[in-house]
Amino acid sequence: MADETTINAKERIELKTMLVEMTKLFQMTDDNKEALKDIASTAEEKFGIKKKHINKLAKTMYKHNYADLAAENEHFEYLYEAVIEGKNP
Repeated sequence: MADETTINAKERIELKTMLVEMTKLFQMTDDNKEALKDIASTAEEKFGIKKKHINKLAKTMYKHNYADLAAENEHFEYLYEAVIEGKNP
């Protein structure tokens, strides 16, 4: 493995090829982020659901973690009511 100061011509070409591939992936990531924003905006306009909720629905569907989120929200509600509103459990 070469260090930063002793890279030969072959390694330089290999590294540059890797960097080009990375820049292509960065572009794809940017393009995908833009497409996600466009879809969320279209859904907001068509269905009247806020983009933040559209995004949360999609992320939850992707991660398959609805039960975890529901439990987390239930725990938060309990804490809020107990701490902020002074309600007893």
